[in-house]
Amino acid sequence: MKRFDQANERFEKAVRKLQDNLQYLADQDKVSDRFLNIQNQIIKALIDYQHEVITTLQAYDQLAIELSLKGSAGYHQLLNDKESLEAICIIHGIMDFPAWIAKGNSYLVQEAICHYKNGEVQLSSSIVEMIRGLEAGEREQLWRILNKNVQARWERELAEMKMNAYA
Repeated sequence: MKRFDQANERFEKAVRKLQDNLQYLADQDKVSDRFLNIQNQIIKALIDYQHEVITTLQAYDQLAIELSLKGSAGYHQLLNDKESLEAICIIHGIMDFPAWIAKGNSYLVQEAICHYKNGEVQLSSSIVEMIRGLEAGEREQLWRILNKNVQARWERELAEMKMNAYA
């Protein structure tokens, strides 16, 4: 892979040099707009091709990893753990599990840290749908109950901020 990385780096330098040379010719009014457009389309096609090659290689690398793991006990344990986690989510009314997984690990970890620090939880989509199905009065009463602790915490934090501001 080292040779590919070196070749890729040389390719990127060559494309940048080509763009710089083209810009120089354009600044000197040495070429027509039509010629510039054609050259820019060629450069764009080269860059698109490079990105596609890199994306394809990354996909092949991922596939190779998955295939090498497929028969292992660790792989089967991961599949079992994933299924267990999905089952726990469904039991707790989290039906949008795939949508959450699609957000990616770093987003989910940040979201979890933020919720933990703020002492908050996020209601599952199925619970929110149940609440939306309630009559307006019941819905407002339930939201008021659910938000009661949050409101009290906000008021405490605001009071602390005021005290710190005057101290």
